[in-house]
Amino acid sequence: MKINAHWQRHVKAWRESGLSQADYCRQQGINPKTFSAWARRALPIDKNTPLDVVSVQVAPSPPTAAAEAGAIFLRLAHGVQLELSTAVSPRWLAELLRCLA
Repeated sequence: MKINAHWQRHVKAWRESGLSQADYCRQQGINPKTFSAWARRALPIDKNTPLDVVSVQVAPSPPTAAAEAGAIFLRLAHGVQLELSTAVSPRWLAELLRCLA
């Protein structure tokens, strides 16, 4: 089997699964970084497929040392919280959010 065909099958299965890339990779025992690279190039995204809209609530929080230093906080499922520098590029942050979706 060609490597490309192998990854195309995985990408197709992932897209049909409804799982996040991270969850799919965990279930399949696949390196998430490798999978993400193949997912970007293996199959074109169907432009006719409707996108899901995710509701986001923004609430002010009391200033903290990290906030004063210019940090971005992302709160994810299962109580996971990421603290990022405000110096990260918008493209990198967008890719991170795509990977976490």
